[in-house]
Amino acid sequence: MATLSILIAVIIASASAFSPPLLHVATRTITICDAKLNKIASDFNLDEILAAEKEFTNNDSDVTSTERGKSRRPRAKDKKKLKMKKQLERQQKEKAQNGNADAYAVAPEDNDSEESDANIDFESIDFLTCEITTSLDGKRIDAVLVDLLNKEQDANTEANIRISRSQCGVLLSNQCVFVISPDDASDFLAKTNSEEAASISPELIEQYCSPIERKSHNLEANSILVYPSRQSLLSPSSAAMALLSNSIPPTEIIPQNIPLDILYEDEYMIVLNKAAGMVVHPAAGNWDNTVVNALAHYLMNESPYGSGEYFTKDTENTQNSNKEVDGEELNDDDDNMNDSVTNSISMLRPGIVHRLDKGTTGVLVVAKTRTALAKLSEAFANRRVKKQYIAVAIGHTGEDQWIDKPIGRHPLHRQRMRVVPDASPMKQIRLSATPKKQGRPAQSYVQTLHHDGKLSIVQVQIATGRTHQIRVHLQDHGTPIYGDDVYGFSDWNKALSSRRGITRPLLHAKRLEINHPITGEKLVFEAEPASDMKGVMNAILPLGEEV
Repeated sequence: MATLSILIAVIIASASAFSPPLLHVATRTITICDAKLNKIASDFNLDEILAAEKEFTNNDSDVTSTERGKSRRPRAKDKKKLKMKKQLERQQKEKAQNGNADAYAVAPEDNDSEESDANIDFESIDFLTCEITTSLDGKRIDAVLVDLLNKEQDANTEANIRISRSQCGVLLSNQCVFVISPDDASDFLAKTNSEEAASISPELIEQYCSPIERKSHNLEANSILVYPSRQSLLSPSSAAMALLSNSIPPTEIIPQNIPLDILYEDEYMIVLNKAAGMVVHPAAGNWDNTVVNALAHYLMNESPYGSGEYFTKDTENTQNSNKEVDGEELNDDDDNMNDSVTNSISMLRPGIVHRLDKGTTGVLVVAKTRTALAKLSEAFANRRVKKQYIAVAIGHTGEDQWIDKPIGRHPLHRQRMRVVPDASPMKQIRLSATPKKQGRPAQSYVQTLHHDGKLSIVQVQIATGRTHQIRVHLQDHGTPIYGDDVYGFSDWNKALSSRRGITRPLLHAKRLEINHPITGEKLVFEAEPASDMKGVMNAILPLGEEV
């Protein structure tokens, strides 16, 4: 402090010739500051401070966890338990008021949407437990849950009903699956094995369990997984069955009168310009309003060339003909495939040779007979089909280029694909000795048609047909497709949605060349992009030019 005072005094003295009044004020300020600092130093008692700190710590240890929680931000785990506790209290309150007209009224405090989005009666569900061994350590919850539920045998349910990952996701999002930490596992097992608690009660779930909401949750060794039994899930009276009602495949295709843009048709095949927003065939989350539902109605009621072999008014004959093609390979031509289709069964995709993503428009070929399906599938599998797409990409895609990068499923996000990194030792250092999948070869030829400084119109020809191939290759190139909410830029997509009302990837299957499956004649099909995509493309092109 003395050194600081001398330094300030020197500075003030050097300026005294120019500002004599300032010297007087500054000197007086320094004197006051010195006096205050000396008083603080004289009052400073380290022993008293340490004693006060020790007393504060002892008093704080008596504070309950609830009181202490008020002074900190609640963790996600605490929020989940609080939500589940309120849910159980609400159910108990309704049961206590059984017979009262107000029993079904929602209490004012439950009007909060965050707390009342699910109302599962846990007492109607039988829960099972599974101790997580070291072999399951780090495994994804959805993968483990699918294996557990499908291995369970139940005489009261049909053996051929397979519970999918999508259905497991429904259970997780509605907080029907729980985990018990390794620290609480022994205490929980002691209570569940006692005579007083022969089954897993809601009270035990509330006391020991934490709900799992993410399919990507990794399990921890020595923890305990608590999940609904297969019988509970498939029982018509179970509360969980209501959750899965939208995830269980229908037993037959329901014809629906949905308009179709038909490019070509004969008695063997039909070619469509698929509209945006339509899934190709029924699948998890989209059991109706698909292209197949629309085709069923059109071919059975309106087609001048006949309904073919897959759609007849005799349901039994339709199912039998579908069973005969179960062995036919559905070609992975789906560079824009909706991943939910992997959960569907063959009878729900009659005649489907290849697929386009829900948001993608363009040329789609569908077989009407088993012979045509076999020939068309062979042509796609052997790459004898020429496919050309057009897209709007963010940024400048640059010079025409050939992209040859393998594509595989993302290791964390199961519904996404990615360019698989080079596995060679010189290119990548492995953090684990576990071998990883190499991905499948994928080749795309990208031509830039026009660039306005922000967006590019590109034409893409693909030599292979991998899931999301064009979208993944353009994302890896740094120029994702405009409007792609999976692989694109969220800020750009939000702008596209707010300005033009477009909420899909601007990707269109423009042209397809293939030989007729019966006559061998070379056929070329072209489809115009949808009006929303045309509007964006016309805005990119120079004034006077149009798509």
